Amino acid sequence: MLSFAFALAAAAMQPIAAAPCAASETGIEKICGIPIPEDLVQVPGTRWVIATSMPRDGTAGGLFLVNTRTREVEPLTWAQGRGDFASNANETTGVAGCAAPNPARLIAHGIDIAPGVGGLHRLYLVAHGGRESIELFDIDANGAVPSLHWAGCVPMPEGLEANSVAALPDGGLLFTSLYDEGPADWPRRMSALDAARPAGAVYEWHAAKGIAKLPLPRISGPNGVAVSADGKVVYVAAWGERSVRRFDRAGNETAAPIALTFLVDNLRWAPDGTLLAAGQETTVARLFSCSSRKAQPAYCSTPWAAAGIDPHEFTSIRQWRGEGNAFGDTTSAIMVDGRLWLGSLGSDCIAVLDPDAGQAR
Repeated sequence: MLSFAFALAAAAMQPIAAAPCAASETGIEKICGIPIPEDLVQVPGTRWVIATSMPRDGTAGGLFLVNTRTREVEPLTWAQGRGDFASNANETTGVAGCAAPNPARLIAHGIDIAPGVGGLHRLYLVAHGGRESIELFDIDANGAVPSLHWAGCVPMPEGLEANSVAALPDGGLLFTSLYDEGPADWPRRMSALDAARPAGAVYEWHAAKGIAKLPLPRISGPNGVAVSADGKVVYVAAWGERSVRRFDRAGNETAAPIALTFLVDNLRWAPDGTLLAAGQETTVARLFSCSSRKAQPAYCSTPWAAAGIDPHEFTSIRQWRGEGNAFGDTTSAIMVDGRLWLGSLGSDCIAVLDPDAGQAR
């Protein structure tokens, strides 16, 4: 039985029909109505995609649910507590004493889902706004619409901002930070990343051990992170370096970096085992200048880009690119029913395209 609080929230939540979108590039469908859909993930075994929202003006964005068949969009709210969820063996509830986040202040950033059993899964969310944290949620995908219950959190230490998160098979998690720990000196941070100098780190968290920095070689702006199914291999998007790198859990780099033409943002697994990378074909300095503006000037419309990576041979096997006429600043790529879905830092829409059409290069 769902909690009373969730029943009230679900009753008030009405789908939003796919909003009319401005003309786009040939072959690109757009799903609008989500303020800056920064990251995307599909709920396992369902027709639903969850998108995070990071509005440019710093207001709360939260989570959105997209019906991949009808393209309808609706806000995704949550209830506090696990309700009648059956606990999966590898689940944890985060740090003791952590209170539920304030939805009115939450800014949703990176996201990941650890598949469970019986349609019950664990969602990990990088959150800003009211606090810097990784929020943990339970997903019940057995109903007509997935329901979400808040289950706990992992607060960030003072001076640390998370970016992307990846579930570990033992119930722990990895997360990245673009920046070194400490006070936010934005000019210095941007200068380091724009020059591809080392900055940021990858961290591991377990309930029994807390947060620890992975002993990786220094990277310029660790952004997206993905983990192999057995938890032994870690893939990191080196944003400032425009590359993807591969490590074992001991911190050893196990292949030469894959150089790409764009600032590599989020990493996602495709159903066929390909690792998908998405990012922005611009400079760090220009991207941050543009992303801070609610109304972006014409020069801020940058090409979008994505790549498919063979994780075993560790080579780029295909790339996609568009001119950014009405969609750009790509942040995330997922494959849904054979179609490529793209999130964005500069558009209030998700782009959907045929991966075998003319956008490939």
